[in-house]
Amino acid sequence: MLSYQHEYHAGNFADVHKHLVLWLVLDALLARPKPFVAVDLFAGSGQYALDRGPAARSGEWREGIGRLWSLDRGPERLRVWLDAIRGLQTDPGRLMTYPGSPELIRRRLREQDQLVACELHPGAFAALQDALRTDSRCHLHRRDAREASRALFPPEPRRGLALLDPAYERVQEYVEVPEMTREIRRRWNTGIILVWYPLLEEGRHPQLRDALLSRHPGESILFSELRLSDPPRGPGLQGSGVAVLNVPWQLDRQLSETLFPAWQRLDPERRGGLFQALTLENTGGRPHFERIESIVTPARKDVTDHD
Repeated sequence: MLSYQHEYHAGNFADVHKHLVLWLVLDALLARPKPFVAVDLFAGSGQYALDRGPAARSGEWREGIGRLWSLDRGPERLRVWLDAIRGLQTDPGRLMTYPGSPELIRRRLREQDQLVACELHPGAFAALQDALRTDSRCHLHRRDAREASRALFPPEPRRGLALLDPAYERVQEYVEVPEMTREIRRRWNTGIILVWYPLLEEGRHPQLRDALLSRHPGESILFSELRLSDPPRGPGLQGSGVAVLNVPWQLDRQLSETLFPAWQRLDPERRGGLFQALTLENTGGRPHFERIESIVTPARKDVTDHD
């Protein structure tokens, strides 16, 4: 069973995928002057050293952010995100640190925006406090995400996003996460919800997708999946998925344009692929996945072909 602990997997390909989707959703929120709130329900420590500790021992970042580090061309949104990662380094020429989602969000907040970050693990929460305690725009909670999905919604302001990216160390989390999104939506009908999920050989991700669809009928949902193996074969994490509920305008196009060149670097042997599926409001049934073959030309591919 996967246990996706942030400190071991910081900066790997799944982090890159998740954070690029998050970055583009933040772009959509920042396009308007109205304030927003970002609620990070599984926040982690906020920032991770790559040259020491768990991330250095796993070395997964070398096949993630390490493969994109030297990229100096490509879509503007990808280059801007990379510049933000480079701006975190104490030595601009060396990749030594990678941000967690709360730190990435914090650096994009305007004066009128807020971050609400939840973390239950005492060590990770202490590190998060050290990183964010001096920023009055950031509000930290040491509490369980399941309880927070009821207690913290609706937030103020009402405009914003919620991010759910648990470790999936328990099979039950594949059931709990869709229930949490339903609780959030019941209280907060205007927010954008992001759900990260792993793609593993045992194939629990289709059930999670179906559960999200059944609990959010009639809602626009965008699924983005970046695969290093298609279909997943063998042990370990071989793909990353993100579901976006209440999809911002043009996010599907922006994701394909931004993620395709990133996937080309992350999967140099081209064993996997980049896939998207969009279910629109007032439509039913499973959405069809598109395999992104270039920045501009998707190829339609049914979801069952790569589950």
